Amino acid sequence: MFTDYSRFRGAFYMKLIHCADLHLDSPMSTWLSAAEAKERREELLGTWLRLVTYAAQHQVRAVLIAGDLFDTPAVRSTTAHAVLESVRTHPDISFFYLKGNHDTDSFLNQAEALPENFHTFQDTWRKYRLSDHIVIAGREFGGSGTLNELAAKTLRLEEADVNIVLLHGQIRESSGQESSSTETIRLTDYAHQSIDYLALGHVHQYQAGELDGRGRWCYPGCLEGRGFDECTRHGFVLLDIDETQHQLKSQLVDISQRHLWTVPLKISGCTSSMEAVRRARAELSLLSGTPSAEAELADIPAERIEGILAAGAGVRMRAQDLVKLVLQGTLPMEAELNLHFMETQLAPMFYFLRIVNETRRALDVRPYRQDKSLKGSFIHSVEEDATLDESMKATVIETGLRLLRGEALEE
Repeated sequence: MFTDYSRFRGAFYMKLIHCADLHLDSPMSTWLSAAEAKERREELLGTWLRLVTYAAQHQVRAVLIAGDLFDTPAVRSTTAHAVLESVRTHPDISFFYLKGNHDTDSFLNQAEALPENFHTFQDTWRKYRLSDHIVIAGREFGGSGTLNELAAKTLRLEEADVNIVLLHGQIRESSGQESSSTETIRLTDYAHQSIDYLALGHVHQYQAGELDGRGRWCYPGCLEGRGFDECTRHGFVLLDIDETQHQLKSQLVDISQRHLWTVPLKISGCTSSMEAVRRARAELSLLSGTPSAEAELADIPAERIEGILAAGAGVRMRAQDLVKLVLQGTLPMEAELNLHFMETQLAPMFYFLRIVNETRRALDVRPYRQDKSLKGSFIHSVEEDATLDESMKATVIETGLRLLRGEALEE
């Protein structure tokens, strides 16, 4: 099927937005409270609305949604109406929606009539001509049972056009990698088919590469991160197309309301929670670009801070961000470490903060070998237990010492 929209645009330059994997209405209940999760769902919907506003302000001709606009089949009426209304109130922008593996028809069924500028795809190739030489093509694979590599053989594109193809699935580089999944996209099947830009969805972080001598493939990643497995930079890809020169330029645009960070914190040698808190404040202040007066600043190399920022959103941390602090290193066996206390001290720095403990205890039992007290007897019995490896011995001894000190164990 081929639909011609070239009569709406006569210019030779065009801007498009490529987005995917918005996962609107995600539960987000793994780390967040019910109230926080509800707020984040509304914020993610707001990020979509900011995308549409950006498109209107920057004369974007079309928005390409490469799958997983929603997270579950049960799309809230508020979400469905907000998305449809944002489309309907911007008639000069064409929206192309290709369903992903999370999407169903429930969203489409909530509308009595879809806006005229909202275009969908099906399980056979559908093409739209945006101008004399710019074509959008796409095909869905969710329920057809047709393998992507077989569907690729039926794609027909004109070499003279700037061809953009929407697909949702996981790419494979080699044609020798076998897969029976309808979500597998073998790049070799789409190479040398006159594709200029393969607009993909399914992978939640930005990735891009060469398709062949002519075209490129790209995953824009999630529009905004939701969990701590999505801590890289997010946003949408802005495409600038010059159809007369047959040139296409792209850039990732970040419009996230909040960023997510996983921050490894080395606390080797710390003997108390307060000492660990001071070290955490020093590192977090550097990441935020507002260094504190903590003495620990001198022990944090600049390249460490730069590495954490580069692995994350690529910008400074902000008070509205979500942070997972991962404690690492080796502590003295009797060091006092209270995660709940640390969270109460550090949480005011950010919208959300969670601490994960990956530290190990230095297992030095020599001072206790002649100790006849309850503590010495306990450590000696654990040391002699042949059923435990060294890591488990350290864990058991650490737990036992905390109980002997009267500390409450972390849940």
